[in-house]
Amino acid sequence: MGADKPSVPTPPLPARPRWILGIAVPALALLVVVVGTAAVMARFGHAYRAYPLVASVAGKADGDARDLERRAARASAALQRLQPRGTYLVVDTYRNRLHVYRDGELLRTAVCSTGTGIVLRDPRNGREWVFDTPLGERIIENKRRNPVWAKPDWAFIEEGMLPPTDPNERFDDVSLGKYGLYMGDGYIIHGTLFKSLLGRRVTHGCIRLGDEDLEFVYNATPIGARVFLY
Repeated sequence: MGADKPSVPTPPLPARPRWILGIAVPALALLVVVVGTAAVMARFGHAYRAYPLVASVAGKADGDARDLERRAARASAALQRLQPRGTYLVVDTYRNRLHVYRDGELLRTAVCSTGTGIVLRDPRNGREWVFDTPLGERIIENKRRNPVWAKPDWAFIEEGMLPPTDPNERFDDVSLGKYGLYMGDGYIIHGTLFKSLLGRRVTHGCIRLGDEDLEFVYNATPIGARVFLY
């Protein structure tokens, strides 16, 4: 075996200067900031500007409130223009109430009766009548004291009778009361013999009122007045 060779010591690697790292790290961070800023400016077209958060939110709230106030004022003005003028009637067929208004002021509320919604069929020919109070808008076309009712065919069919051939047998000067306000198509605001049924849906489509309410409505409502039914 040969003799061992003496070991030659390895020279140490030269140490990297720490000042290079001290410069490189801040430079890299600065580069990231510059690139990020450039990207933001390219996206929004201008440099970022800081605004106080509270002032911004308060200003927006004030602007929204003023805008809502302006809209509400315009809506109120539009409703005022649409409001009927003079005397008009409003009939609530669900609650059976008739309201008398003059220039938007409520003058009187009356309990009334309205249509049943029942369908009557003539067994002879299948003709049908639906006893609904019409909805929508109508006008008072005529007014009469001591109105006389010319009973239509259905008034006799309902009682199991044949309609009479003599027209004089159709006239009834009792059932409608002392006053009648005519809305067209046979629909009348009139009195009733059955006052205990006021407030119920028991009519053939007309609107029944008690004596005092009917007299008030008759005297307060001119021909041509609008009637709103819902």
